[in-house]
Amino acid sequence: MISLTVNQNIIVDYAIGSGLVGDNVVQYSGNIPDDFYSKFKPSFYLLENNEIVENPNYVAPEPPVIGPSEQNKINAQIMLNQAKQKEDQDKFNAQILLKLAGGTK
Repeated sequence: MISLTVNQNIIVDYAIGSGLVGDNVVQYSGNIPDDFYSKFKPSFYLLENNEIVENPNYVAPEPPVIGPSEQNKINAQIMLNQAKQKEDQDKFNAQILLKLAGGTK
């Protein structure tokens, strides 16, 4: 027996045994497809006529966009600006040292 969380015939979660509780939980003891456990994803299966079947309308969710946050972008820009300022200051200091050493006029 497995517990299924079902929302409008769409299976959104499961637990082996009676591990789930709630309003939309169904205790299911019918036939379970051989690949149910390995292929399970929320909404991939339906419970129709007391049978677990693949959802013909299943669409895989878009993967989350992983990238820097806005704050990370701001921090990177600040660090880039600071590096540029340091580079400019180092060039200026080198020019002054060369003048002091008599290397350029």
